[in-house]
Amino acid sequence: MSNKPFLFFILILVISGCSTAKKSHEVQAVRAPMAGYLKMTCQELITEQRILLSEVEASGIAVDKAEASDKTTELVTWILFAPAAFWLEGNEAEVAKFAAQKGQLDAINESLRINKCGSN
Repeated sequence: MSNKPFLFFILILVISGCSTAKKSHEVQAVRAPMAGYLKMTCQELITEQRILLSEVEASGIAVDKAEASDKTTELVTWILFAPAAFWLEGNEAEVAKFAAQKGQLDAINESLRINKCGSN
């Protein structure tokens, strides 16, 4: 009995774990300056927070979709033409945008706390 199909399957699993794409829950926030937010009123901060929350949610979905697409593309690439897999880009643009938005949201939340704007 040949172990080749089993070894091939294990190789594909190992290689597919090497992707550069990230899921949204793996993305760390990029610190954003708070100075501009500290000058805002509580109502302005809350409005800004609500707007940014919807943008962060949409960006998180975009990061996850790009990651899933990249994983699928990577798997197919490894199966059909392995050398091309080294040129896959991942989802770096989506991750960068998402990380910046998360940092802005952190700055807004901290400004709300510092300005004693009540519950946020």
